[in-house]
Amino acid sequence: MILLVDHQDSFTRNLEHLLAQFDKVVVCDRLEITSLLVDQCNFIVLSPGPGKPADYPESVLLYKKCIGRKPMLGICLGFQLMLEAEGGKIIRQKQVLHGVETEIEIDPGSLTYRGFGNRLCVGRYHSLQIDPSSLSNLPFSLLITAKDPVRKVPLSFEDPIRKLFGLQYHPESFLTKKGNKLIENIRYACMDESGASLRTS
Repeated sequence: MILLVDHQDSFTRNLEHLLAQFDKVVVCDRLEITSLLVDQCNFIVLSPGPGKPADYPESVLLYKKCIGRKPMLGICLGFQLMLEAEGGKIIRQKQVLHGVETEIEIDPGSLTYRGFGNRLCVGRYHSLQIDPSSLSNLPFSLLITAKDPVRKVPLSFEDPIRKLFGLQYHPESFLTKKGNKLIENIRYACMDESGASLRTS
């Protein structure tokens, strides 16, 4: 079961439909998450949402409690929330991108982009970004896997050791090419050797 933590974003239901291609999805508001739901799921997705990570202390606490226990994926706000919790700094970017398709540089050798080339067109909806100067504060196991080719803004990460993944863009947007393949790659990376979904506790 995938637990989709809802931050009341207009894209949450679109994201639910994408994730449902891979497993049963339970959508739950961040204020209503229970220990039972967390125990029952094998994958946690932190949804996009308005505002900044500091506006969602409940989700920050959930993330910190589940590190090493559950594979997790953060999208847009979720991406920022995870990186800030890991020691990164979130800042306002010079150019606001809401519903903009851009081509990004990706690492085809990463787990996230297995089977992709060096570039990917994605849909971006964000006014905040991770400050590149704060990347040195992140754990050594956390790898930046995509960047804006012009401004070098980090746009995705993965931590294969702790099964943590983040996308600053929206894989569920029609502007993102092969969004389902991205989720498939991330889900595959969160499987154990038998091919079953990881369920750690």
